[in-house]
Amino acid sequence: SVFSGINETLFAYGQTGSGKTHTIFGTREEPGLLQLFVRSLFDRAAQSPGSTVHACCYEVLGDALTDLVDAGPFVARGLLRPEDVVCDELFIKTQKCRYQIVRVSNVDTCLNLLQDARVNRTAGVSSCNLNSSRTHAVVHLFVQNPVANQTNAAVGLGPEAGVQQAAALGLNSTIGALTLVDLAGTEKEHENPSEQGRKSARLLNTSLSSLNRLLRKLQTGCLDESERRQSVLNKCLWEYMRPGCGIALIFCVNPLLRHRTITLSTLAMATDSKTINNQRKAQYVQLPGPEYDPPGVKAVPSSSPRRS
Repeated sequence: SVFSGINETLFAYGQTGSGKTHTIFGTREEPGLLQLFVRSLFDRAAQSPGSTVHACCYEVLGDALTDLVDAGPFVARGLLRPEDVVCDELFIKTQKCRYQIVRVSNVDTCLNLLQDARVNRTAGVSSCNLNSSRTHAVVHLFVQNPVANQTNAAVGLGPEAGVQQAAALGLNSTIGALTLVDLAGTEKEHENPSEQGRKSARLLNTSLSSLNRLLRKLQTGCLDESERRQSVLNKCLWEYMRPGCGIALIFCVNPLLRHRTITLSTLAMATDSKTINNQRKAQYVQLPGPEYDPPGVKAVPSSSPRRS
């Protein structure tokens, strides 16, 4: 569906130490969902001439958004071109937060870029382990897929026509996004053994409460624009959760008896989330056509998949 211009969002939700990060990012020996999805995207892109894949990764803690991608070493080694890296901005209160969106041409570059981003993520002590994720991590995989392949016959170009030719004739392309969200786990603030840990737990629990309210409204079908402004996390994810997007949640629980209260609460949210029913809707943009500009046809300025 991402290749049809639909936004799909997948959450890993649950208590600290229940396996959310392992589920999303995995390891080299045990691939996570990220590795599986990236390989699948590039397999599909190989069958769709003109398709491009773009990736970004950032973390959210309280009112701060931090870019986790470091494309510099990849450009230095020739794995990326400077023009493959663009910056997008998100205005948060009085601050302007910038993060990179990188066009990636193969599986290895994409996975190495995102695994390096994972290493840059803030970690610290939690009540369950000594090296726990202390921020919410968000990975976006954008796919721009020219629909010229599907409509060339209709305008008489033939199947061998290029993307620029189709763009010059005013054809569109779809932009879909696959978003993977590794939420920081819930924990009781007083149970964290460090002062810094208790502070971050307070910020994380506040943003999770706002996200829970948004999910509750999705469950009842009464989501409104006001939820977008309740937290930075909500604002970052709004374009990928609002009506027209697909949403899936993976609920992770801890089997230990002493965590039964949080486990039961997580399972209750999982049960209620089955009622979420978003009708998916594709997004279209006009293709850029700077290199092919036949007489009488004006090319469209170049664009890249960025946040609306």
